[in-house]
Amino acid sequence: MEKHELDPIPKNEVELEAELEAVEKKANNELQLYALWGVITVVFNVALFYLLYHTFGVEYQVANLIDWFFSVLFSFIVNKMFVFQHKTVSLVKEVTTFYGTRVATYVIEAIILWLGISLMGVNGTMTKVIGHGIALVANYFLSKWLVFKKN
Repeated sequence: MEKHELDPIPKNEVELEAELEAVEKKANNELQLYALWGVITVVFNVALFYLLYHTFGVEYQVANLIDWFFSVLFSFIVNKMFVFQHKTVSLVKEVTTFYGTRVATYVIEAIILWLGISLMGVNGTMTKVIGHGIALVANYFLSKWLVFKKN
């Protein structure tokens, strides 16, 4: 008997192993794509922050807010198209949820910037990289579980 796509229970050990390998391969590919696009997003994020903060002299929290908005938009597009390859049911709901999940990590990043720059006097760009790195990890799980979840 042939296994159907909708049949959730493997019939034997060979099917189970094959299914587990397929899931593992997909998960690894997804993580690799997220890491690749995450690095590109971080470069975009830090470069825009550097340009606003260091080149144009924009106050660091304002620069962070501006670069956060554009970085989240960039991240939404690449995560939707390349990482999770998610088909849209409601683009407005998807974008709203994506931005909503990013607010929490934005607050974390803003606190890290304040601690690093204002309280400890650490280089602004270095502090930005640390804060964004922490946000990046949290964003993966929020995207996977809340925004681009499989139905």
